[in-house]
Amino acid sequence: MNFLTLLKLGWRNIWRSKLRSLVVIFSIIIGVWGGLLILGIMYGLNNQRMDNAINGYIGNVQIHNENFLDDYAIKHVINNIDKYENFLSKDSRVKAYSKRIVLSGMLSNSNGSSGIQVLGVNPSSEKNVTKIYSKLIEGEYFKSKKNNTILVGKKIADKLNLKLKSKVVVTFQDEKNNLVSLLFRVEGIFRSGNSMFDESNVYVKNQSIRDNLVNFIGFHEMPIVIYENIKDISLDLTDALKQDLKKIDNTNIIQSWDDIAVELAYANKMLSAVLYFFMLIVISGLSFGIINTMLMAVLERKRELGMLMCIGMTRLKIFLMISIETLFLALIALPFGLIFSYFMINYYSVNGIDLSIVAAGLENFGIGTMLHLKLPLNYYYEIGLMIIVITIISSVFPSIRALKINPVEASKNI
Repeated sequence: MNFLTLLKLGWRNIWRSKLRSLVVIFSIIIGVWGGLLILGIMYGLNNQRMDNAINGYIGNVQIHNENFLDDYAIKHVINNIDKYENFLSKDSRVKAYSKRIVLSGMLSNSNGSSGIQVLGVNPSSEKNVTKIYSKLIEGEYFKSKKNNTILVGKKIADKLNLKLKSKVVVTFQDEKNNLVSLLFRVEGIFRSGNSMFDESNVYVKNQSIRDNLVNFIGFHEMPIVIYENIKDISLDLTDALKQDLKKIDNTNIIQSWDDIAVELAYANKMLSAVLYFFMLIVISGLSFGIINTMLMAVLERKRELGMLMCIGMTRLKIFLMISIETLFLALIALPFGLIFSYFMINYYSVNGIDLSIVAAGLENFGIGTMLHLKLPLNYYYEIGLMIIVITIISSVFPSIRALKINPVEASKNI
């Protein structure tokens, strides 16, 4: 009996009990589809969280004075900023950059006060670096010709009962540690998707700060974004740019997004291991169903298997026949599960899932209300291979059980 004959026998045997085989096939399809869908949600959540952080307010790389991050003192401005601008304007990796004045202060009105970080920006250049302009839920993005306008987060607006055109006072220390209070009018309210950021950051025009601090020169922060490549987040390009910028001036500190948002970087590194471990649990659960089904099939065919042994079918061929039957079940189900998963994940990657019902929780996690699923193609191939390997392993126990059949005793019952 050659291998082709074993394949034919295996194929025919799985359809001898159609209902049982279809139940196993359907369970594998559901398991693969459900597992990959969960992976797409988990990967999409992580990718969206990183995108909100990097394109929302961090950028791929940031430049500060080496002393600025210690106390956020206004005097610690970036040294030799012209050299950085000259380098960045010529570098093909750089998509855009912006220059910010960053102040720690207090935002107050008649309803109370809140500690904040004031980001003084040039509206046009900041628009190329972050997406805060697209996150406005009320008002406009610095369209007023007046300099004393401010954009506040939804969290602060709710806390202090701020509306459009509400007046607020921003208080901070100048270069001589004297308190300075500036009056602003709310021009826009934004919701970035990260409630912690919205509660502690406001945007103003940097010119409004310079108009009131005539002796102040310089900037505290330069966020830089790079062009995206095949990968979602190019760590290689980011690190290369970071190393090149370090050579310009050693009195400044260059940080990539994973240096600034350490928890995001750690989650990104751990993601692959978590996804594979989760899928391994799902597939392992399916394997018990496959083992149970094939074991039942073997026990029902004791006489048949005993007769095959009596007429000269070797134990190796019996082992291979049971293994082939088990493998056929997975090979039939796997394409359907992968295809269904692929089209559903791609559909929701474009249209998204509206999770506004749990918006507060998602914003605390740094994610917006629309969840866009995502799963790279390599996961489909690797998960498919995992299922085939687990199926082959699952066939071992029923096959061994078949080999324990005594052909003489089995043939007596024919």
